[in-house]
Amino acid sequence: MLCGLATLALAVPEVNAGQIWNGWNYAIDAPTDGSGGSAFEERGLAFLQRGQTGYFAISGGVPQAGVPYSARNGNVSLGDLFLNFSSHNLDTPGEFNDPQVFAIRFASANDSWVNGDSSQTGLFRSVTPMSYTTANSGYAKLQDYYGASPAHRPVGGAMGDLNTTSDVISYLGNGVMYPNITRGSLVSGISVLDRDALDDLDLDFAHFGADPVGNRVFGFSVDLSRLPAGKFTAHFFEECINDGIALSASHVPEPGTLALLGLALACVVTRRR
Repeated sequence: MLCGLATLALAVPEVNAGQIWNGWNYAIDAPTDGSGGSAFEERGLAFLQRGQTGYFAISGGVPQAGVPYSARNGNVSLGDLFLNFSSHNLDTPGEFNDPQVFAIRFASANDSWVNGDSSQTGLFRSVTPMSYTTANSGYAKLQDYYGASPAHRPVGGAMGDLNTTSDVISYLGNGVMYPNITRGSLVSGISVLDRDALDDLDLDFAHFGADPVGNRVFGFSVDLSRLPAGKFTAHFFEECINDGIALSASHVPEPGTLALLGLALACVVTRRR
């Protein structure tokens, strides 16, 4: 199998303070647990909030344009990034349709033809997930990935912010994985960022030993005002599900937003009196 399990997350884990550096929150993956060699090895996922702009960055072997291969659309790419603000897991397709679950399509080369549009990227909510793993020479199920090699059954945080294999299975199930989406309501656009732009934001995967494979670091920004406040979990897969990373983070509302919320609550109390 070529590709792999790329990013996973728990529903409500605590942020690991040991992974904070220069304001970025990092999830670091084991360097040799991917299937298919360095071309399909994901190394890290990171998140930064500045004001109401959120920045995500990825370090790994698969470029944003994908790896040319005899696959569904001529390449094996990264799937979409899922953000789960809900209190439940994502171990059934229907749970992705929760309005508290979002997806960011950042790689236009992947198989996510959202609402029939192969070019549209952006932030979506109430999404319908899809699996094209076998069409991308990948694993049909998570159990197949784990069964292919003992190295795919990590412990001790080897999949970023996931601590054990049982945590992964609890959150995502052990069957079909869903790297892509086919439907969703567009919330907002995103801005793609290259390595230089991320360096200007003090991104530093090397601090955690998660140096990029082939200098492949890229990211994107999103308007956090279009997302709920609070803890969230992020996960993405390569379209063939050969590697895995998890990220636990928080979206903190701006003080002005908190003041408006406090005023609204005060009004509710006054009306009740």
